[in-house]
Amino acid sequence: MEQANARVVVIETYRAQYSAPIAFRAGETIDVQRADPDFPEWFWCRGRDGKEGWVHFSYLSQTTGQATAVSDYSAQELTIAAGDEARLIRALGGWAYLALNDGRSGWVPEDIIQVRV
Repeated sequence: MEQANARVVVIETYRAQYSAPIAFRAGETIDVQRADPDFPEWFWCRGRDGKEGWVHFSYLSQTTGQATAVSDYSAQELTIAAGDEARLIRALGGWAYLALNDGRSGWVPEDIIQVRV
């Protein structure tokens, strides 16, 4: 995928699937529940506040049982439209974390963006 800080354009509209997803700080305990069959690097997790969501394994100390968060994280997805432009922050396991020009940021499927030429 593209390099961090690349300018990208959204090629397909995407609607966020979770209104209040998991978010946590480094050092917090996270309950890891199951792997995603379609995106095996991602795990369904529950935070200490009860919020749930998908977390990439790189944010977790382990991928079973009780894990410790190794860095701050938010599973916030974006609702975006084809034609929106953004800056790629990171791409992990089929998903891209974007910063949109309007100030919003969050995750979208990696296959709906392309590097702006």
